[in-house]
Amino acid sequence: MVTIVELRFPASETLFAGAVEREPSIEMEVERVVQATGLPIRVRGAPKRGVEAALDATAGVEGYDLISEDTQEWLYSVRFEGSRPKELARIVETGGTVLSAALSEGTWSVRLRYTRHTDVERTVERLGENGLDIDVRSIRSVSEEDIPTVGLTPEQYEALELAVEHGYFEIPRGISLEELSEHLDISHQSLSERLRRAQKGLLHTNLTRADADSQKAF
Repeated sequence: MVTIVELRFPASETLFAGAVEREPSIEMEVERVVQATGLPIRVRGAPKRGVEAALDATAGVEGYDLISEDTQEWLYSVRFEGSRPKELARIVETGGTVLSAALSEGTWSVRLRYTRHTDVERTVERLGENGLDIDVRSIRSVSEEDIPTVGLTPEQYEALELAVEHGYFEIPRGISLEELSEHLDISHQSLSERLRRAQKGLLHTNLTRADADSQKAF
């Protein structure tokens, strides 16, 4: 059973309080792929000079690098003291996976994923202990029957989904096999075997489907 949780809390109570105070219209979105050298954050809603001044005003930011830019938004790799903002650190420490995190109109909206429902309460408690006024918008349990496994076991699908979310297949990798195995509470050897079987299952399903489609063409 997988639990999906949506939370909201004021940015004024987070490390980004200074950024929002300096640029009230600023919007941020944390990219789902976690990079080893920093947290990728897409920023819009303010001029580039104002955006970088806002990042400079963010407590705990050690530095940042511009990855890409458009006329109205910029993607930065932001380095924090302790590798990530303390709010995200509390979520990861209590067993949660951040599916999305976005700042708009002075409020953070965060979507989380848990494999154990009991960890949801732990996360809310830990964030509350850090002075955050948490607004739990929704808690939704997803059964194994609701997960489109495309020929995979639920465990294989879960492992593959987490690997993609955390950038395991990126170059360079955003997370190690050992770190990823901690999210699933299994050994890294078991996770490695589960991922191999999941990839084999996907290849078999898609190759079989492609072969069937090619035969229909004749």
